[in-house]
Amino acid sequence: MNRSADLGPFLGATGILALLLMTTASAATIQAGPDLQAAINQAMPGDTVVAAPGTYGGLEITKSINLVGDGARIEAGDRTMGIRIQAEDATVSGFTVEGGFYGIHLVNSRNCTISDNTVTGCVQWGIGLISSDENRIENNVANYNGLGGEGWYGIYLSGSHRNLIQGNEASFNGEYGIALFPSCSENVIRDNVAEGNDYGIYMFTDCAENLIHKNRLAHNLNSGIKMINGCSKNQILENEINENVVVGIFLQRGSGYNLIRGNEIADNSKFGIQIQEGPAGNNTILENNISESQRGIFVNTNGNHIYKNRIFDCVIPAEDRGVNQWYAAYPEGGNFWGNYIGADEFGGPGQNVSGSDGFADLPYVINERARDFYPVMGESVLPLKLVDASIDPARASIGAQVTVKAVLDSKYGVAQVSARTRSVLKSSDRASYIRIDRSGDGVYFGTLQTALMEEGRYEIILTAKDSKGYELEEKIGELELIPRAGWSFDEALTQPH
Repeated sequence: MNRSADLGPFLGATGILALLLMTTASAATIQAGPDLQAAINQAMPGDTVVAAPGTYGGLEITKSINLVGDGARIEAGDRTMGIRIQAEDATVSGFTVEGGFYGIHLVNSRNCTISDNTVTGCVQWGIGLISSDENRIENNVANYNGLGGEGWYGIYLSGSHRNLIQGNEASFNGEYGIALFPSCSENVIRDNVAEGNDYGIYMFTDCAENLIHKNRLAHNLNSGIKMINGCSKNQILENEINENVVVGIFLQRGSGYNLIRGNEIADNSKFGIQIQEGPAGNNTILENNISESQRGIFVNTNGNHIYKNRIFDCVIPAEDRGVNQWYAAYPEGGNFWGNYIGADEFGGPGQNVSGSDGFADLPYVINERARDFYPVMGESVLPLKLVDASIDPARASIGAQVTVKAVLDSKYGVAQVSARTRSVLKSSDRASYIRIDRSGDGVYFGTLQTALMEEGRYEIILTAKDSKGYELEEKIGELELIPRAGWSFDEALTQPH
């Protein structure tokens, strides 16, 4: 018979409080001996089991107990689990789990807390949640799991909702630092570090309304964040996503209606943000700093809204193969483009009212269809730029040697420099190319041999490319060539040989 249920109708407020105090007071702290599983089996709900320093085999928890490791180590075989939990309101903290098919494995569990554990060397995942909701996974280290070719995860969620994944390190795992798939929703993934995996955070198939906030996702071999197959309405906010080998944030195959806001996305080799494959689109991308990638933002879906970002130091700042909007309605404005040099003499929605307003007067052109109509003014950020140039002499007789000098400022180092002539009056004239050699720090010289050139005026065009792929092509001045003294080119052609 349930005695508390039997007495319930007769208990006043004082009696209920006393009963609660009795229940709390009955919770015990158990110092476990060598057989830790036996101590867990004997514990009552609410009890705390403390494991002394030592090495134990795999464990199973099916009740709401607190399991505390005081220098305790779990070693499991390749086909067994480190700690398996199927319970509500259980906690596990302070353990080192090494090996095992799974490290710490929650299945059909709710409101459990897994904190301050180190899980490493597991075949599949370090920490996994299967059909488990409203749990807290905090301040754990889940590194070097899934390295044997069969599994891949530091922390893994499947069919799990409203969990808090916070303050963990999930690095150097076989494939994924933190992975959600399929159908995981309303999880909060905050303040984690995921480095040296293939993917820092990965969502696959119908993962929606998750919050990814203030994580550090760097040095991953593919992406900092990847969402694929209909992952929608997620928020990616204020993360550091730096130095990933391929892309910072990658949305693919119908992953739409996501918010990407306030992130620092720097030095990801190929793309800062890449959105492609699928009709969903309709992502909002704003207030991000995107820099030092081959392409800053690449999109080939439609309906994405991209504004108030700082996009600079990218070889190709933006590539748009869909139909997208790169600005907000005036006066919110568009994006800052580090390679755009423009004037701000007018304002207003049509940029036709006298007086500056912080937006360039002319649009920033991405392609014939995509334009930012309110590019934000600011100091240009050019990783490769011409500082100074000269042509000596600027007026010479045919046959003279002309020296071309250029001073370049390059963030990534100049890979190649050349110059050529272009006739001012004769578009069909063949160009003469000038070899350019480096003579000092950022200073380059070349010599133009004019003996075979015709008289006329020529522009000198300098071309440079740095080691990252940025290119510069700029007119550095004009050269006027006059006939040799006492000699005419046309007359010479009529003379007998």
